[in-house]
Amino acid sequence: MSPNPNRTERRRESLRPEGNAFKRTVYDIIFEAETRAGRGFDIGLLIAILASITIESLQTVPSYSQQPQLLMYFNTAEWILTILFTIEYVLRLYCVRKPLKYVFSFWGLIDLLSIMPSYVTYFIGTSSRSFVIIRSIRLLRVFRVLKLWRMMNEADELAAAIWKVRDKIIVFVAVVLVAVTISGTLMYHIETYSQGIIDERPEDLAIVLDIPPVSIERILDQKDYVVLESGTTPLTLHQLLSPPEYIAAQKTYRGSRFVADIGPDALQKMVAAVDLDAMVDKLQDDVETEAVPSVRVRSQEKLEVVKSIREINNRPESKFTSIPQAMYWGIVTMTTVGYGDVVPQTAVGKVISAMLILLGYSLIIVPSTFVSAEFIQQHQRNTDQTPPCDQCEAVGQRDDADYCYRCGQRFQR
Repeated sequence: MSPNPNRTERRRESLRPEGNAFKRTVYDIIFEAETRAGRGFDIGLLIAILASITIESLQTVPSYSQQPQLLMYFNTAEWILTILFTIEYVLRLYCVRKPLKYVFSFWGLIDLLSIMPSYVTYFIGTSSRSFVIIRSIRLLRVFRVLKLWRMMNEADELAAAIWKVRDKIIVFVAVVLVAVTISGTLMYHIETYSQGIIDERPEDLAIVLDIPPVSIERILDQKDYVVLESGTTPLTLHQLLSPPEYIAAQKTYRGSRFVADIGPDALQKMVAAVDLDAMVDKLQDDVETEAVPSVRVRSQEKLEVVKSIREINNRPESKFTSIPQAMYWGIVTMTTVGYGDVVPQTAVGKVISAMLILLGYSLIIVPSTFVSAEFIQQHQRNTDQTPPCDQCEAVGQRDDADYCYRCGQRFQR
């Protein structure tokens, strides 16, 4: 369900302490950002978080990590920040209504993890056996960056804007998924089979495989299986089997290393099993030694065919090994990331890739346009409906705000 001001206000009041005015004041400063003191606290906390992340990052730079004096300064600054974060954590436990509930909340665990590594390192030490473990624990300081989300006063508005345009976003995602599925399927078939062995004429493949062209057509059309390995069966190599015969052979010759296949993959395996280099050498010798002109011409034609098939067979294997792999390529291409681990090799594939990149450029801005338009409309509604601040006359106040976002004046409601 969509966020609403009443729910947000109830959540805040459930954490705010009762009775003690000092605790309520501390709570407003630490947990809220509407007051001037609250904004100042959040800004100071932001500076401390960025300083801690910067120090932790600089300690990993080789030119800095090899300077003991500089590392000592870094360590001192890190301990100062750790103490500040510890004080902040204690104050949060002090001012909330239910401290134990906060300790086991998401943000409570983040606050604890942000200060724990320094103390763990101090008490355990840095012996050679524990160094690797301690170094891993110290990386938990990066969790402090997650506390930056607490300072996003517009988070509820962002969630509301996305929720209101959810139908448009769903339609957009559906269009993207359809485009990725279609392009991935096309690329798989184009890159796997296009301009490959199966594009050769059956008459040319018959020269290499030494079987009738009609048999090649039946294999390509998936009408018959072809025996690739006969094993210990009485079947012969390249023998054709109808589907019922293939099923019967599987039952009869189970465990006898009998292998048969069908379709383009079967032809590719058959060509890969042929020693094309030896065939080229033999035909070359026939051309050079044959005395009869007509026979020499036929040998020359066969030689050209075999050379062409050998060149195709020696091409790099396609990276589009499956449709999911091709869909992954489609997502990477459409988002213009372009890792380069899967790239098209054929001309048709490159054309599809270019079209998908252009489509991605035109679609990538669509979700942000939806959300931006909703933000503008929401801002206009807030400007028209909520009264301005009495002190600074700032417009566009939040419906659930207790203080002015500009001057910090408390509203009289």
